[in-house]
Amino acid sequence: MLFVPGDDSEKLAKAKQLPSDALAIDWEDGVALPNRHKARVQAIEFTQQRDTLPQAILIRMNPVFSPEFSQDYSAIQQCEVDGIILSKCRFAGDVHTVADLLDKMVAFRECRIYPLIESPAALLNAFSIATASDRVTALVFGAEDFSAEMGIVRSQTEIELLYARCSIVTSARAAGRDALDSPCLHIRNPERVREAGRHARNLGFTGKLAIHPSQLEILNEVFSSSDEELEGARRIIAAASPETGAFSLEGMMVDEPILKRARQVLSRSSRPQKPAH
Repeated sequence: MLFVPGDDSEKLAKAKQLPSDALAIDWEDGVALPNRHKARVQAIEFTQQRDTLPQAILIRMNPVFSPEFSQDYSAIQQCEVDGIILSKCRFAGDVHTVADLLDKMVAFRECRIYPLIESPAALLNAFSIATASDRVTALVFGAEDFSAEMGIVRSQTEIELLYARCSIVTSARAAGRDALDSPCLHIRNPERVREAGRHARNLGFTGKLAIHPSQLEILNEVFSSSDEELEGARRIIAAASPETGAFSLEGMMVDEPILKRARQVLSRSSRPQKPAH
């Protein structure tokens, strides 16, 4: 999911050709306050090309408690989007507010909600946020705002954020939702991007936000199954039989959790399809 500032027409135009699964058009922190009206206008024009765009299109709206939210709501009704990224979501009530507004618009029947978990309160409410509406598709971690509220000084390993990340993934998975990790801020250090992506995947995140086109190919690779993983998964699935329970394969015991993991590996072998509109 690549973030693109809504007020930058050049970046929006270039984003159409980039290998992201989704474009997140930003109306919040990525846009200076005086430029937010421009961001809304340009997003309306951009999203009206939606049927010709290869990616899913999402809008990052301002928080429901923000004075900007009413203007966002007026503008979003003129957009054609697949989802709403809900900034600084605090509790289930924020999701209910957005879901109720979307329910009033026929064209937004399939529109998804992606709550951003960016505060200590949101972290403690993560499961109730994830289950607040059937529209919620994934919980999204906003590490920058969370660190600021917690007074966290981030080290290279970001061990300080391990609890938050694990809590978000656990809440999302318990609710049957995906979990997307916060972006890596290093745009000229591909190894840092790769390391951050691997760390997120190993914790159970199903994807990661991107803030620069240079990060996309790396993240696509990291969150896809390697040839070695695919071959191993295929051998496990091929050896399984409905008539047997646990069995031995190449000196390793295989049971249902191992089979489930093999199916997950195979499911990552192809990029997700654009959501139906």
